[in-house]
Amino acid sequence: MCMEILNKVVLITGATGGIGYELCKAFNEKGAKIIAVARTQEKLDKIAGELNNPQNIYLQCDFTKNEDLVNVTDKIASSVDKIDVLINAAGVGVYKSLEEVEIAEWEESMAINVNAPFFLMKKLLPLLKKSEKSVVINIGSGMGKIPTACRSVYCSTKYALRGLTLSLASEFNNSNVHFMHIALGSTLTEFGPMSLEEKKAENLDGKSYFTPEWVAKKFIHIVENDEIQEEIEIYPTDYKDN
Repeated sequence: MCMEILNKVVLITGATGGIGYELCKAFNEKGAKIIAVARTQEKLDKIAGELNNPQNIYLQCDFTKNEDLVNVTDKIASSVDKIDVLINAAGVGVYKSLEEVEIAEWEESMAINVNAPFFLMKKLLPLLKKSEKSVVINIGSGMGKIPTACRSVYCSTKYALRGLTLSLASEFNNSNVHFMHIALGSTLTEFGPMSLEEKKAENLDGKSYFTPEWVAKKFIHIVENDEIQEEIEIYPTDYKDN
């Protein structure tokens, strides 16, 4: 069954990040009701002004704080009667050796990349079940499939998120709730230790990157598609402008 995005309720975490922001714009343009969740209220206010859609909801939440997660899910449950699409786009990338990485960085990475998506999926499951067809997309990485030196923290979180997502896809195989893992390649955003300017310079030198706008359009196509796949790999070598 093809999903018509018009009037659908779409929850996007990491809504003020490079990919999250473009996802909010793309789904907003399609007529969805956006629930945008991010850490910084000031950035959420900016997005609210740019999208200029009174039906949208903007919620501040620090994913490292359990009380914030409880509060935000309570607010969502009291604001909408269903969720059609949940995209866990919030994430943090720590690329350090075992000797260099701090325990606090490990804990923050696990909290944001693994614990928060699990909490949201569990607590919001009743709302996902109320949709005729709901889709949960967890944004992963090739680092969730390829062990890489000096990225043990990031790889660990992405391996965990991938295992969680695919297990839930199997668990809910015969239901109206569809879980999908997208292994997404390098994108021109501020994510990770490199700046956007550094990535753009690499891009000019021949390294392939997605644009966040292209990623958002790709996600729209995936959600609208009749066939929901449990896992999709999208790497810059497959990048096309159209």
